[in-house]
Amino acid sequence: MLIPSSRCSALCSPCSTISRSCIQPHIFKQSRSSYATLAHVPPHSSQPISSIHHHPTAVNDPLTQYIYDNIATITRYSPLSSGSHRLSISRTLPEILPYEPYPEANRRADSSQSLNDRQGDGIVVVVHLVKSGPDNQVDFVISSGFVVQPDGPQEEQMVITCSHTLDQISNRYRKSPIYSFILSSVSTPAPVVLPITAYPSCSVADLLICTIHPSNVLLRSLPVSPFPVYRGQEVLVHEFTSQKTSRGIPWIGGMMQREWRSAEMLGYRNYGWREVQPGTSSVLPYIIFSTRPINGSSGGPILDAASGAVVGIVSGSRTLSAVEGERGWGASAENIFELFSLPGFIPASRKKRL
Repeated sequence: MLIPSSRCSALCSPCSTISRSCIQPHIFKQSRSSYATLAHVPPHSSQPISSIHHHPTAVNDPLTQYIYDNIATITRYSPLSSGSHRLSISRTLPEILPYEPYPEANRRADSSQSLNDRQGDGIVVVVHLVKSGPDNQVDFVISSGFVVQPDGPQEEQMVITCSHTLDQISNRYRKSPIYSFILSSVSTPAPVVLPITAYPSCSVADLLICTIHPSNVLLRSLPVSPFPVYRGQEVLVHEFTSQKTSRGIPWIGGMMQREWRSAEMLGYRNYGWREVQPGTSSVLPYIIFSTRPINGSSGGPILDAASGAVVGIVSGSRTLSAVEGERGWGASAENIFELFSLPGFIPASRKKRL
């Protein structure tokens, strides 16, 4: 069930620009969940863009049912404080993320070689869950994410996802701890649940970096390109659904169907939501593409179809104009690199030890 809610928040161009928040909620057994594709739209406003609607429905989503059935396992891990991710906005991490604009065939994010790999395909489902009230009512939001691997040995792996879903549930439950975790796509009989241990950094461009609990399985990471793509180029947008599709591939223990959806790159926008071109602006925070992402795809990767490298992260969809209609948008990959240290850079904390 798709429940759209639209509200005009700002005049970003000569005509009004309308944003859309698509939430697919479920209420069952004193619990509820949301598949979110958008919570706020650039330029950021102090007012809420859209309200969240909850309607009771039958439990026919296997992913939602799995999460509810495994609440006891999920909540045995230590939760994180509501809103704690905002303390790390624009924090530069000491790690260096390697540039991979032209990965080898087996490193392509859309490589079919990883479908039955013990390390998974590098893409994960991200869940932020809250238990609140005297009856321990369960509420959670679901989005996508993908694994990245900075240079050097790491005790914990890192996941890139969107921040608006965590903002959404943090604003709803300001005093309740949040259980954040991922479901990986490793080829095991049951989905592998890994708790998120920290939010080391996030960005106003709707990015969140998470660290996940160490496990016996080193999850596959995806290559990320620092270079822009150009208008007219083909990009691939990762989507998943609980419904069987003609092009869908079984995913997350067979509970979901996933696919790479082809789209056309339509350009970049700056923080004021004005169109900018590569080579003419030093900042390209947002990428626009021709298709509308479906519920749950927020935080998932956008690929350069030619190279197979990540060039953006899905955020949602919005109406560009009366002529262009509603299109998908997300954060460009350059936002990811801004949260990591530059190659050759030595943090002051390390200089003291040298």
